[in-house]
Amino acid sequence: MSDFQDLHGRESGSWSVRDGQAHGREVRSMFARISNVYDFMNHFMSLNQDKRWRDHVVARLDNDSWEILDLCAGTGDLALACVRGGKGKSWIAADFCPEMLEGSQGKKDAEHLILSAADAMNLPFKDHTIDAVTVGFGVRNFADVRRGLKEISRVLRPGGQLLVLEFYNDDPQAVGEAHGVPGIIRFGLNTVIPFLGKLVGRDGKAYSYLPSSMGEFLTPTEFANLLGEYEFTETFIERQTFGIAHIVGGRLP
Repeated sequence: MSDFQDLHGRESGSWSVRDGQAHGREVRSMFARISNVYDFMNHFMSLNQDKRWRDHVVARLDNDSWEILDLCAGTGDLALACVRGGKGKSWIAADFCPEMLEGSQGKKDAEHLILSAADAMNLPFKDHTIDAVTVGFGVRNFADVRRGLKEISRVLRPGGQLLVLEFYNDDPQAVGEAHGVPGIIRFGLNTVIPFLGKLVGRDGKAYSYLPSSMGEFLTPTEFANLLGEYEFTETFIERQTFGIAHIVGGRLP
């Protein structure tokens, strides 16, 4: 795992990896390897809490949203939650790993999704054409977080929403329960998940990536502040299940 960690290491203040192309290849290969167990492992490891978290994202979408772009869509669960939640009229599920997108096929309501093998670093969509962008557990994998946010703000219409469900880093400046994940849960993330990933998912390396990438990512507060740099307003942080995950979002003026 050390080679991947070296590639993934964030440059201080820039929130980009040291070698973006190598990082992209490694992450794409990793998700291709686990695409057939991805859904099962998500639900199994979160005790199905991931479904609730996605529903909370959907609940925050504007009722009059028309075009919704789900970035890093994986097997389409968040995009499908938007369809089933009655939010949006057109749904684009975009991911740079085609094997993950193929996992959406056969799911209920999948016929409503427009699949796009697209990289968040260079989105193939026109300026100001999207009403809302959702990202479920994907921003942490961006080779360059700032570049990704610039692309998202480019494709969003004025007034458009960005909602990011993510495993963020703990916030040492916060107090009480907002500080981060309780110790016993953090222990599980660091030890149990890699073990289960190796035992059940047959890929311990991929599931060791989760806790290591959390530790190198931004805190919810840092990410909310970064959204402000890209002119997002009405920013918020919504804590999910003991702080295991958070929804951070905002709106373009």
